Amino acid sequence: MGQERMVVLANSKKCGGYCMAGKSLDAAGRVGGWVRPVKGTAEGGLSLRSTVCSDGRQATVLDVVSQEWGPAAPDLHQRENRLMGPEALQRCGRVAWEDIPVLADDVSSGLWVDGYSSSCGLNDRVPDFWLPHMSGSLRLIAVPRLALCRTLGYEGHVKYRAEFRIGGRCYNLALTDTVATFWLMNVERLTLADAYVCVSLAVPFRDGFAYKLAAAVITRERAGSTT
Repeated sequence: MGQERMVVLANSKKCGGYCMAGKSLDAAGRVGGWVRPVKGTAEGGLSLRSTVCSDGRQATVLDVVSQEWGPAAPDLHQRENRLMGPEALQRCGRVAWEDIPVLADDVSSGLWVDGYSSSCGLNDRVPDFWLPHMSGSLRLIAVPRLALCRTLGYEGHVKYRAEFRIGGRCYNLALTDTVATFWLMNVERLTLADAYVCVSLAVPFRDGFAYKLAAAVITRERAGSTT
């Protein structure tokens, strides 16, 4: 199918592996649709090796990478899935902070279906009966004010959450971005202004809900870094 480019908008931990996602870029730099690279099924996540570029460094948020992608491999509502080819990712550029607005999605109507909340979240999950009607499972949203939190959950397990508002709707989602959770190493709450959040709607959990995950947090400072 030829080499295709993608700007990485998330590369977070998932089921012992990684979940990478981004948007395609054509030869002229125009932004296309979402892509979630997978090996087989998306449920198990990618291995570390699959997320490492040919230069030996892992692909990071806002890197532009290319590969000869395989065919589409949709999984229920995760229609963006594409099989990865056998070759390593090629790093071929980076998107600047000033260019992120063209990558963002219009979420004025909310994040898929709202009104369903877990015991520690808010508008953070979707019943599985809605999923066949979803047109996709990834969004990049501009957030004027974002709060990241570290709390103790069931049996003392540390939980990381992201809180934000879209219009009149409030959200409290699980945070799976390892870079953003590192920011919470020495603080329990961190407030950020003018951030972007990549939200992924995961595969259904055993409780019959698919959970909305804050898979990446992008700030001006992070955009200027290569880690």
